[in-house]
Amino acid sequence: MDNPIKISVLMLAYNQRPYIDEAIRSVILQHTHFDYELIIGDDCSTDGTAERCREWQTRYPERIILLQGETNMGLARNFIRTYQAARGTYIAICEADDFWTDANKLQIQADFLDSHPEYTMCFHRVVNYYEADHSKSLSNGRQSTTMTIEDVALCNPITNVSVCYRRGLFGALPEWMNQVTSYDLVMHLLTLQYGPVYYMKRPMAVYRKLATSIWTGGDKARRALISRKNRDLLMDYFRDRNQQVYDILRRANALNCLDMALYSEAQGQTHEADDYLNHLRQYEPTWDDTDIARERQCLTHSQHGSRLHTCLTVCRRILSRYIPLPRIR
Repeated sequence: MDNPIKISVLMLAYNQRPYIDEAIRSVILQHTHFDYELIIGDDCSTDGTAERCREWQTRYPERIILLQGETNMGLARNFIRTYQAARGTYIAICEADDFWTDANKLQIQADFLDSHPEYTMCFHRVVNYYEADHSKSLSNGRQSTTMTIEDVALCNPITNVSVCYRRGLFGALPEWMNQVTSYDLVMHLLTLQYGPVYYMKRPMAVYRKLATSIWTGGDKARRALISRKNRDLLMDYFRDRNQQVYDILRRANALNCLDMALYSEAQGQTHEADDYLNHLRQYEPTWDDTDIARERQCLTHSQHGSRLHTCLTVCRRILSRYIPLPRIR
């Protein structure tokens, strides 16, 4: 018997009262020729988010599943229970502080995956919204159309709010999933073991860059630590499954440590810089001082863009404040 639910939309929520209505509304307003479900995992919000979710669930009981508990679970466990409740052939993500801007998003992505079984995922361009100064930018400006697991392991360009992927290609979630500090790269690489991902140039969502979010709200050291920890878990997973992916992740963590060493040096934190270099050598024990100097030069060069590029970026941020955010009407 065919699964009547084509797509399960996962929405993790915790104290996002100012944004939750727009997020849910953008999912409910999707135009599809199939059934889909919205599964909201509220992690014991204390600011009124849970109440808003219950109101929406009362209005759309056939569409919305609301998961709640008595204690705060944390991001990883909240994702696990929400994912495990999904019944759809495909999984889409809309975090509670983001929203979709195209009423045909789910239909477009489902149609693509239905007609291209060789692809395991697809994602699209998004509008990045920097709430602190109300500026905006478009993601993935020079993105290639098709990417492999090796490409994404090297650099993850996929925004969660844009993704749609085939559910459960890798079986059950790994036992270590409850240790992740963010789940996007982990889910992408687990899925991409079984085929490539396709990029759609059409912008269909807004990704909010908030001071309170787990990723964009953290300082540089915190973001670096989150990235390394998730890659460490993935390295253990791929060590005996895909040597090339394992090596890419290991190199990425080494460069992460080198980047933080350079940053610490610039801040006058010599002890911290030495610690990062020691961590680097754990990931790349064969690198000598010449190798590190070469990689240091490459990193420094890549981080100092041209003066023209910097000027254009500043102008874009200023002008974009006057462009309204797109929304489903």
